[in-house]
Amino acid sequence: MDAVEDLAQQAKQLPPQERRRLIDEIEASLDEQEAAEGPADRPYSRSLALAGTVHSDFTDLSTDKYKHVADAADPPDRT
Repeated sequence: MDAVEDLAQQAKQLPPQERRRLIDEIEASLDEQEAAEGPADRPYSRSLALAGTVHSDFTDLSTDKYKHVADAADPPDRT
């Protein structure tokens, strides 16, 4: 058995609360590693970096997103 399989077998023997703690520790470690490495070059990362944002007073845009986004993108008349 390799090290990962050994660890998995040991983790199966832990009580559920300790397993959850182990998972949280591993996830935190992965987050720290990703933060240190910088953003990953994922398929849409460049497009998302170039995408604009708009402010909206609505917390749920899904019900009529086109109207809300259009209202947010259209600046008010300043006359």
